[in-house]
Amino acid sequence: MSIDLTGPIQNVIDGSLERAGRACAVGYIDQDGYPAVSHRGSTHVISPNQLALWTRQPNDGLAKGIAANPRVTVAFFDPAGDPLMLSMRGTARVDASRNAEVYAGIGAMEQGYDPEQGGVAVIIDVESVRGFGHEGPVVQG
Repeated sequence: MSIDLTGPIQNVIDGSLERAGRACAVGYIDQDGYPAVSHRGSTHVISPNQLALWTRQPNDGLAKGIAANPRVTVAFFDPAGDPLMLSMRGTARVDASRNAEVYAGIGAMEQGYDPEQGGVAVIIDVESVRGFGHEGPVVQG
């Protein structure tokens, strides 16, 4: 089964921080080898099989962790959304060539945290989606 993040998934993720006070949680392995979780209000769907986010620290934290181990899990939960909960696995990379595109796709609140655009774009190629919505299980990939 192919991945399609458009439609209902995109409707709940894109703008969720500003709309509902919800942010995706990105799980990754940090530069010290420990599991880490980072809440990312900038996460949004950028293509049918990709998520994008903005990281304000281009040489530390998430950006540094995914350089060494690009496998990530992105979790989302919104009890008022549909789907209600999602867990998306994929491979992440820093992609500065997409900075303008990704920055333009994040909400004004997130842009306000980095008005000088000193951060960098992170692209996640999503390989699987698992979750649950009002109509039952969500399974892709």
